[in-house]
Amino acid sequence: MPTVGERIREIRKSRNLTQRELADRVGINFTYLSRVENDRLDDEQTPREETIQRIAKALDADADELLLLAKRIPDAYRDRILSRPGVFRKLLNLSDHALEELVQAIEERKKPR
Repeated sequence: MPTVGERIREIRKSRNLTQRELADRVGINFTYLSRVENDRLDDEQTPREETIQRIAKALDADADELLLLAKRIPDAYRDRILSRPGVFRKLLNLSDHALEELVQAIEERKKPR
């Protein structure tokens, strides 16, 4: 699994943007972006959710993916988990196999009939 910095760099390059161009779009210093992309930040310096959201928007990328790679739980996920802790505790206690079966069953229910 890539780090958030590796993923940002990968997406940025696929969009043919320089670090300076992306940093300007996001409103951050390009040296900070370079440190993010090269995983040269302390835990306290990891981009905040707002910054990651702006990076994702500038790259037309999935903000949730970048947040999770940065080991940050998106606010919407956190709120949902906190509203139903018992449900999420049950999910966490499932084996990988049982969890995969549950996900497959959910995906099957989503398919149009």
